[in-house]
Amino acid sequence: MLATLFVVALLAAALNVIYPLPPLYPDGPATVVTSANGQVLRAFADRQGVHRYQVTVKDVDPFYLQALLNYEDRWFYYHPGINPLAIVRAAGQWLYHGRVISGGSTLTMQVARLIDPHQRSLSGKLKQAFRALQLEWYYSKSEILSHYLNLAPFGGSLQGVEAASQHYFGKSARALSKTEAALLVVLPQKPSRYRPDLYPEIAALMRNKVLDRLLGSAILDSRSVGFLRAEPVLLRHHPSPILAPLLSRELKRQSPDAHVIRTTLDHAIQTRIQRLLIQLSHQLPAKSSAAVLVIDNQTANVIAYQGAVDFHDDSRFSHVDMIRAVRSPGSTLKPFIYGLGLDLGVIHSASLLSDVPSVFGDYKPRNLNGRFQGAITVSEALKQSLNIPLIQVFNTITPQAFDDLLASADVRLHHDDANLSVGLGGTGADLLTLVSLYRSLAMQGQVTPLRFLAQEQTRSARTLLTSESSWIIYHTLSEITAPDRVVPSIRRKIAWKTGTSYGYRDFWSVGVSPDYTVGVWIGRPDASPMVGYLGATQAAPLMFDTFDQLPRDKHRIVRPQNVVKKTICWPGGRDSQATPASQCLGQKSAYTVRGITPPTLESHGQFVVGQAVWPTQLANWQQQKGLASPAAIKGLAVNIQYIKTGQHYYQDQIEQLPLVANTDSEQVAWFINHQLYSSSVLPLADYRGEVTISACLGAQCDVRHITVH
Repeated sequence: MLATLFVVALLAAALNVIYPLPPLYPDGPATVVTSANGQVLRAFADRQGVHRYQVTVKDVDPFYLQALLNYEDRWFYYHPGINPLAIVRAAGQWLYHGRVISGGSTLTMQVARLIDPHQRSLSGKLKQAFRALQLEWYYSKSEILSHYLNLAPFGGSLQGVEAASQHYFGKSARALSKTEAALLVVLPQKPSRYRPDLYPEIAALMRNKVLDRLLGSAILDSRSVGFLRAEPVLLRHHPSPILAPLLSRELKRQSPDAHVIRTTLDHAIQTRIQRLLIQLSHQLPAKSSAAVLVIDNQTANVIAYQGAVDFHDDSRFSHVDMIRAVRSPGSTLKPFIYGLGLDLGVIHSASLLSDVPSVFGDYKPRNLNGRFQGAITVSEALKQSLNIPLIQVFNTITPQAFDDLLASADVRLHHDDANLSVGLGGTGADLLTLVSLYRSLAMQGQVTPLRFLAQEQTRSARTLLTSESSWIIYHTLSEITAPDRVVPSIRRKIAWKTGTSYGYRDFWSVGVSPDYTVGVWIGRPDASPMVGYLGATQAAPLMFDTFDQLPRDKHRIVRPQNVVKKTICWPGGRDSQATPASQCLGQKSAYTVRGITPPTLESHGQFVVGQAVWPTQLANWQQQKGLASPAAIKGLAVNIQYIKTGQHYYQDQIEQLPLVANTDSEQVAWFINHQLYSSSVLPLADYRGEVTISACLGAQCDVRHITVH
């Protein structure tokens, strides 16, 4: 007896080696990319065009499992893969009736047939039984049942109960009703014959057969079965739009063998952003595209990823993922150059910079509008995105120091050598990089790698800027007036910056609130120019519209204790308390890091020597232009007349406002929304919403904030 058992075991082992189990998915996985909560974003078929959504037993409605086991294999948890009693019963019925009345295959045997099809013959049945025993040897009962749930055919190119449930009923298999579950129990028996979308009457009959079996097994009572049999077969197949298609493609490329890739994306937000961009596509010129990236600041999770304006519009190069495309970032790096200047003790928020014609070695920057403003604070230079003051600071701290700072935070730009042009977009960056940088402004200067996958561990953060300089930059950028638009339902404090690349090829806008960071790119993927466009006029409105799709912020960005507000003196730049009154020719309110008030910079980087000495190049330019020197206008405070902060004006009641100061001096410069303005009247028809009006005389400005309706 023992010898016989030994021979049988030896023979089984030999057969197992000679005929190993075939792979469960010989044509590769049918990958499904999902949102954080499991909703399908995009599905990829396997090499045979089959769609499935892999699940386990715990992912499926318990009633469906109960009905399946009762109808197909009620002894599943007790037999070793084959059920001799069921085989004998089926053979007897076949001999008596001359046709198949009931099958003898267990669920394990059905899985065996699905992974290794065979002919309907005695040898085929023996092969199926052998494969079933192999399955029982290698897998647990729960795993075998899961294999059935994923491999069973449900008509057409559908395999698996989850794919069938999504296709026929528009819901997950964990949410099936009793009638839906009963239909999906019987459908794999003859999927092409019982398909509810093609043969609803037959599908209803077979569904009711399952319900009757459940009644006979006392799983359902007669009253319930009566109601359930009367229900029509209702299909709720609404083809879902493909969401985040370019991210899905990239994640599939990174994990080609994955069955399910669960992302960090928020399905509802992604849907709203995709709809927003499709609407935008009708307003964009030919061959142009747009991209939007949204980050949850607290977790670094990517919650929306739209890499092209319309994935189905090939004329806009929809296959090109512009979130990952390396392009010139324009002016978007300026906040971080100023941030490094703050941390190095080179500037504070009200440091005097010189917006005058300047040459730095062989580099001669120009402002976008071709104009110069003379003396200007760091904060105003940043708000107005002036190029020359930025390069003045960048030249002082050096491009190499900026490169080293980025490298220390594991941020890489695309250029060969660090040079001054990097500060104005003479480098390459993608939207992922820019959004990571701007997120740090809300996270005390810490840069954390972005998370795309739900199961991915959060990696450690690296310091880019101190919490003090991050807050000062955030505060400065949050004071920039938003473009005219409908007042949003959720008011939030947004620090934002735009950028336009050389040649008008790329238009950026990146904004950060306490809870979210939004990055926007607009342009042509083939890098052809879009002359007449600007980041502020094209990308910024889309960025604010994207913020309007997001939930209300739950956090606040608190000013660090070491951000000290000081009154400083121009031209020296030092604390007014440390500056003799005779040398304090003008006062400014400044945010400083730990109370440090560095002296004013000359255009080429040296500190000005002497408290009452103006930068040489600035003073010379003022004199050449026939303007009063900064010293000459000491004590003359410009004051805007007739217009009061907080005033509301209505276009149907007043057409224009006079721009009048308390002095008729031609040296008064007017600014509307921080842009130089040359007219003496302000036509209200050109504005809507909040409007900032500034009048400046040398280094001293008066500001009014009004609202136009």
